[in-house]
Amino acid sequence: MSDTGMDCEITPDEAILLNALDGELHGLLRQVSSSDIDSAADALFHLKSKVCPQGVAISRSTSAALPILIRISALGKSAVRREVLQVVARIHRASHAWRKSAQNARPEYAGNYDEKIQWEIAVDRALSDAMPVLRRFEGDSDAVIAAAARDLVMRISSSVSE
Repeated sequence: MSDTGMDCEITPDEAILLNALDGELHGLLRQVSSSDIDSAADALFHLKSKVCPQGVAISRSTSAALPILIRISALGKSAVRREVLQVVARIHRASHAWRKSAQNARPEYAGNYDEKIQWEIAVDRALSDAMPVLRRFEGDSDAVIAAAARDLVMRISSSVSE
């Protein structure tokens, strides 16, 4: 993948973590930040399956990718900015699936979810840390982004208070 038109800054520490988790994540995130619609959309399609498989659960790499996805939306230069924010919302909705599965599992199987629950806790933390940025999106000039941000902020706030 070419770096032409890429706007997302990924720190060296983030790049190391991303590459350790999945060798494709770093390149996909950089491509998602592209202003080229075809490249960005293709990369986002592949990235979604890595960070929110089938839209119903999160993965080991979700919490590492999430702050970068939020920065991509904040930059406003990605051709798929709206879609990236939708992925963030999907991650939030999916960020309780493993905990629910553990609650519903027979006691002897509940421990099988411990690592996955830690992934969800890391995602919760990343979303909480991102609230100032998400609140700024509520006043975005793109009405779709603003509405999605309002909904996401409300959902995150209500899940924190539960």
